[in-house]
Amino acid sequence: MQVHVVKVTWQEQQAALQAIRTQVFVVEQEVDPAEEWDDQDPIAAHFLALNEAGQALGCARLVASGQIGRMAVLEEHRGRGLGERLLAAAVADARAQKMDRVFLHAQAYVEAFYRKAGFVVCGPEFEEVGIRHLPMEMRLPLEFEAPEVDTRPAVRPHPQSMEDEEAEPLDTPAERFSSLEGARDALITLLNQARRQVYLLSPLLDHDLLDQEPVVEAFSSFARRAPRAEIRILLMSSKIAVDRGHRLVELARRLDQKIQIRWHDEEVTESTSSFACADLSHYWLLPVFEQYVGVYHADQVLTKRFRQTFVSAWDKSKEDPELRLLRL
Repeated sequence: MQVHVVKVTWQEQQAALQAIRTQVFVVEQEVDPAEEWDDQDPIAAHFLALNEAGQALGCARLVASGQIGRMAVLEEHRGRGLGERLLAAAVADARAQKMDRVFLHAQAYVEAFYRKAGFVVCGPEFEEVGIRHLPMEMRLPLEFEAPEVDTRPAVRPHPQSMEDEEAEPLDTPAERFSSLEGARDALITLLNQARRQVYLLSPLLDHDLLDQEPVVEAFSSFARRAPRAEIRILLMSSKIAVDRGHRLVELARRLDQKIQIRWHDEEVTESTSSFACADLSHYWLLPVFEQYVGVYHADQVLTKRFRQTFVSAWDKSKEDPELRLLRL
């Protein structure tokens, strides 16, 4: 039977929602009923997967904070893509509400399911209702769906698109870090793995992270070893770099045929992300750019999505005249 996902209210479909969650969480996973029901249900947005006969097969909810949860599919209907469709409906509704991010507490054993959908781990593992969980999030300003229009630059430095190259399949575990040193080492690893292109978004051109000799040398080494190397760096404010000077900007001036730095006119907030991607193979991410807690991963799907986001922003960027005033 055909299945479709609909947005409902608690008042409309309380019985169906409770039946699914009771079976999956209370019966199968032995969650205490007192933990399952809360005061968010009456005011949350709920989503039901219904078949043609009107039977409810799965559910999810989105609360005002942006948290997606209570994702459940009845056992006999699993493996049919219902979870993906419920999750996509919740994310789409969050976008429609102009939320800047969505987050969730993923049961640890299904981390790959959420990662495939565009979520990244943003903190350490913890226990909730007796089950191991991981905090994961998706920044909605990042377009985790391929755009319908061509967002590639009008003038490309190389005639062949990176998408035309066949990359070796990658299936490696994510490397998480939680310190400045770890973030720096992971970024250097990405630069050492790069073959042709490195795109970096750093809102303030982080001095502690980027204005450091090992990082600058890694950028320089990549530019020297790859004849067709292309490095693009996008920032949202150059004020600190102008005031303090920056070795990476000096390198860009020396290697201006391979390194470009541009400015994207967007407000920097406490939740702004920083990320880098190498070719179509590796990405590096700080979900909150001022906190050195993030991930480095060889994941082609997510790398491509980060790259699409970067190119879309790059198309709207421009040269920053303030960088010409930079003290070196």
